[in-house]
Amino acid sequence: MRNVEGSNEGWSSESSYGKQLEEQAIVILLDSKATEAACRMTNELKLAGIGIKMVDEKLDVDKQLLTVTKPGIRFIICIGLEDSSNDQVKLMDMLDLYEKVMPMDQAIYCIEKIYPPAAFT
Repeated sequence: MRNVEGSNEGWSSESSYGKQLEEQAIVILLDSKATEAACRMTNELKLAGIGIKMVDEKLDVDKQLLTVTKPGIRFIICIGLEDSSNDQVKLMDMLDLYEKVMPMDQAIYCIEKIYPPAAFT
């Protein structure tokens, strides 16, 4: 979007909403058939104000490690075909060092408990 002077300065097609969040969680798609569930999980967390990124398991292992070990990433959510058919995900907490298979809604609740959504006015 351009401003009155015709330049892009001060305006952006990407709002600050898209850039304000540091990644706090990563969704790893383990099977391409579970894409719908992974996208649903990613969107739910974005709507709650959680900085999240989705990566494909086919991504180069070095790139996966760089992404997952990035400072600030606390949660890793793995979604595979078997899990997505039951609406289950594997949630890994990198700070408390635990992992658990649970329903997607419960995983979202656990993450929102740590990073509560901003109060709307």
